[in-house]
Amino acid sequence: MEKSIKKFIKSSLLVVWVVSFMFVMLGFPGPKVAHAATAPSLGAADDFAVLAYEAIINSNVSDIISGDVGLSPTTGTFIGIPSAEVAGTIYAVDATGPDGVAGENPTLLTAAKSALSDAYDDAEGQTLPSVTTVDASTTDSFAGTGYTLAPGIYKSPSTMGITGTLTLNGSSTDVWIFQAVSTLTTASATDIVLTGGAQACNVFWQVGSSATLGTNTLFKGNILALTSITDNGGSIVEGRLLASNGTVTLNNTTVTKATCVVPPTPVPTPTSEPQVGGSAPSAPLPPPLINVVKVPTPLALSSGPGTVTYDYVVTNVGIVALSNVTVNDNRCNSTVFVSGDANSNSMLDTNETWMYRCTAVLSETTTNTVTVTGQANGWTAVDTANATVVVSAQLPPPLIRLVKVPSVFVLPVGGGAVTYTYTVTNPGSEPLNNVSIVDDECTGLPGRVAGHPGDLNQNNLLESNETWTFTCQTNITQTTTNTGTAEGHANGLTAIDFSLATVVVAPPGFPETGIAPDKTSILWSVMMLTGVLTALIVIKRRQSGLPTGR
Repeated sequence: MEKSIKKFIKSSLLVVWVVSFMFVMLGFPGPKVAHAATAPSLGAADDFAVLAYEAIINSNVSDIISGDVGLSPTTGTFIGIPSAEVAGTIYAVDATGPDGVAGENPTLLTAAKSALSDAYDDAEGQTLPSVTTVDASTTDSFAGTGYTLAPGIYKSPSTMGITGTLTLNGSSTDVWIFQAVSTLTTASATDIVLTGGAQACNVFWQVGSSATLGTNTLFKGNILALTSITDNGGSIVEGRLLASNGTVTLNNTTVTKATCVVPPTPVPTPTSEPQVGGSAPSAPLPPPLINVVKVPTPLALSSGPGTVTYDYVVTNVGIVALSNVTVNDNRCNSTVFVSGDANSNSMLDTNETWMYRCTAVLSETTTNTVTVTGQANGWTAVDTANATVVVSAQLPPPLIRLVKVPSVFVLPVGGGAVTYTYTVTNPGSEPLNNVSIVDDECTGLPGRVAGHPGDLNQNNLLESNETWTFTCQTNITQTTTNTGTAEGHANGLTAIDFSLATVVVAPPGFPETGIAPDKTSILWSVMMLTGVLTALIVIKRRQSGLPTGR
């Protein structure tokens, strides 16, 4: 009998531990280890579009630099850097040359050069379980138009060369690090394309000696060169040219300091669990949707610093009216409501368009973000719009707008199918090339777009009079907020827009215990199960006359 009791105890405990393990694993999934490249911090060097040690040479007076320029030895030489073509501040330590002595700030320059050195070491030293070694047998590591690279680290044991088109496809927060042990070169008319939301600010080129850009290269990313950087002529760089120990040579070059655009953060979903002693949750109400488009006037201040007016168009693309609408721009503090509340009820109705305006004085190329929010049914909808205004340049930057609307806002218990409709338009003046559209929770979108039926003249450019529409279907089983991302390019710069939408899945009804189906209740269920089995063991022991204390 005692053996059978012990067998019963062991089997009972095994059941307890198996069930407990299942509950814990379901309630507390272990962390997923993700290996990815991380962006080196540029620190005090972040505001610099061009930074060098020995000299900064401009061999063509049409150079345009949007961002600060720094030369950081005890003595150094500026050649052909007229301050009128720099939308930023020129810093140097006792610099000499035809342009005279620039603004001195030894403390800042020392900090910037130190930060550059740290960023270089960081980029050089990063390793992953799967670093990709590129072909260094020729000067063309990435040749032709067939290269599309996912985020990660790519290393050449000697020279890294690029010809044709190189596409970097990833999200707005993904990072690429290219490690060239020797040199980096691009052929003439090389084009580095970003798709899927990828941003130039998150692309780093660590070069062990010198980098050379071929004529008319469209380059994306931050070059961190140990020695020198040279443009052979006419290149457009969205990023930075940072040389630790040598010279940066420009030749009809446009350099625009890359600024990261941050996707909006979804507002936490409201709780719908019943309170202690309360009733089962009622059917959820539909969440709201809001959208904003921002257009600066002018898009380019070709003559230097000046005044820019931002116009914001706020619409309700959902099915419920919005209250407490807010509009905040991170670089323009005087946003005012202009018009649009047709019935003067302070609610953004689905048939209304609200107009806002803000004016700012810009002294350098600026990318800013407006964030709008609105509330309904206990939810907060959020949307953002980004715009770049170029200072001291004649080529206007691109703009893009994305609106995403789900086919349903509320699904029954268990979830179901949702079809998202994405509308992409161009509110700017420049046709957009290499347009891409992705969603972080729906994989049926095309990524990079070609041959869209909304492309009226079939030139693969999103014109200001065109509307490109996409759909994506997915199944969801729980309340989901997902983010769509649209990206386009013009004049060597990138435009990006995000759109969030929430679809609610009705929670199951629960007995009036006041215990919500969260991780606490899962642990409580495990404890209750353990207690019941322990009680059965004790009863069995007593029935058999065995002591219960063992």
